[in-house]
Amino acid sequence: MAPSAGYSFHPQAYAKAVLHVCKHSSSSVLGLFLGHADGKVIKVVEAIPLFHTHALGPMLKIACMLAEEHCKCAEASLEIVGIYHATPSGSTEMTPVKAIADKIAANFASASVWSLDASKLPDKHFAFKGMGRVKDEWKAVGSDLVSLNSEVFRETSRLIGEMRFLDVVDFDDHLADGNKSWLNEKLFAGDP
Repeated sequence: MAPSAGYSFHPQAYAKAVLHVCKHSSSSVLGLFLGHADGKVIKVVEAIPLFHTHALGPMLKIACMLAEEHCKCAEASLEIVGIYHATPSGSTEMTPVKAIADKIAANFASASVWSLDASKLPDKHFAFKGMGRVKDEWKAVGSDLVSLNSEVFRETSRLIGEMRFLDVVDFDDHLADGNKSWLNEKLFAGDP
């Protein structure tokens, strides 16, 4: 049985996750998706870039605690609804992040894991392969369950072309320089 929930991605959440992966294309990348359940649809409204190095347990725990605090302070009711990841090899297997995904699912029953398939970016297609939690098992999310405005692909391509991925700050960057904000509040400043 496949996941029955639909997934709706805010354009900036999708773009930020893709830009994070583009910035660190030769490294394993991990980030969080924040959002909320709205009926049978999981609305992904924000991406939080976390790591482009190894996701060590203590740092991951601190990053998730800070993300949860950010969710509590947000205007909308947000929670961690999933993770995204990418590997330098381009593999979309979730094995490297399964333990993390299981922990997220323990706190949000409809959690999802999204693996970037960079080969879909040039064709302006949805570049993530999703897995959703169904009865203690991870099952593939069908493309018919993903909602994203088609203009998002053109805008994401534009941002990549402008090399805006260089402006993305993840938690690793923040740990190296505390003046850098891993929430990326100004990443889309001036964009429509």
